[in-house]
Amino acid sequence: MLEVLAYALAGVVLGTVTGLIPGLHVNNLTPILIALTAAASTGMVALIVAMSITNVFTSYIPATFLAAPEEGTELSVLPAHRLLLEGRGYQAIRFSAIGCLSGVMVAAALSLPFTAIIAPAYELIRPQMHWLLIAIAAIMILLERSLEKIIWAVVVFLLSGFLGLLSLGTNLMPADAALLPLLSGLFGASVLLPSIAHCSTIPEQHLDEEPVDIRACIRPICAGTAAGAFTGIVPSIGPSQGTVLAQLITRSRGTEEFLISVSSVNISKAIFSFIAIFAIGRARSGAAVAVGKIMDASSVNPPLIIGVALFAGGIAAILQLSLGRLAAKHMDRFPYRWLCLAVLAFMVIFTLYCSGLAGIIVLATATALGILPAAANIKRTHAMGVLMFPCILFFAGIRESVLTALGL
Repeated sequence: MLEVLAYALAGVVLGTVTGLIPGLHVNNLTPILIALTAAASTGMVALIVAMSITNVFTSYIPATFLAAPEEGTELSVLPAHRLLLEGRGYQAIRFSAIGCLSGVMVAAALSLPFTAIIAPAYELIRPQMHWLLIAIAAIMILLERSLEKIIWAVVVFLLSGFLGLLSLGTNLMPADAALLPLLSGLFGASVLLPSIAHCSTIPEQHLDEEPVDIRACIRPICAGTAAGAFTGIVPSIGPSQGTVLAQLITRSRGTEEFLISVSSVNISKAIFSFIAIFAIGRARSGAAVAVGKIMDASSVNPPLIIGVALFAGGIAAILQLSLGRLAAKHMDRFPYRWLCLAVLAFMVIFTLYCSGLAGIIVLATATALGILPAAANIKRTHAMGVLMFPCILFFAGIRESVLTALGL
């Protein structure tokens, strides 16, 4: 037991490091951890689970203060950045911490009962997966409500979708390497560039503890956790789509409820991606794939995963609030324009290292496309067509035909 706790603490440390450094993700470390594991190791499973959970918490700090997203936090960048420019960056951290910690607890309570219904539900959904994805995409687009915005939403969805198809479905670069320039361009660099161009500065941040209405948080937390469970089991649907569904169900409109919802979706997806190994014998995240390689599905212990997630989540929430307060207290002392330029340069260098020159081209294209939603005054969620569109074609069984028709 003490050995498992020691491994879990090591996972918290690694998760903090990967969460705070833009571009460095849990998936970058899991191949090394697998190589270091000679045989099935409960301790290494605890480390990977703790690292994955902690990473979700701490990744909201660079997403808020540097507009540098990881997979799952991309939707939080714009609302959190808006609060940052209002001097309320620490409040964005608090709301995301509430969503993450509450999501961990609700997901832990629901995980074991869900395992009884996940397998039959998955088998029922799988043959109709492409229709489900099309329906979710249509809902996201129709929420724009005006004809002009709907047209722009379709354009952004299709353009980002074809960019994703080109990057993920061809030999341009490995699929894992393509995610970094795609997400960094669509949701990171495209937010940083306007701040650099307009010489934005970070105003003094208010650190006073604004009271939080817990009752108003219940709906986005519960809906977000349920949506996270859905995205953690069903392939190709990420936290972004889960957040849109959670908002639609709860009819939440405010920035605070949005941040709580998106963070609870993200943390719930992280937990249920591990539960999926036991429930349906399939891994739904890079960290879950690593756990599946270390231990087979029959050996995965759901109570261990839940216990480690709760343990890591409690520590990670304290770290997130402490580090977030520290960042909010000192960020206004730094020249924000040069800080943005440094983060942008890091994105370019890290993309070049991980994805090569092809990654730089994808990053530049994704950045240009990521600016389009703001220019057209539509939601940035439509750019998630970068993942949804290729998955729709794959589950419909026509991806190869489309690539052939396009000469790819």
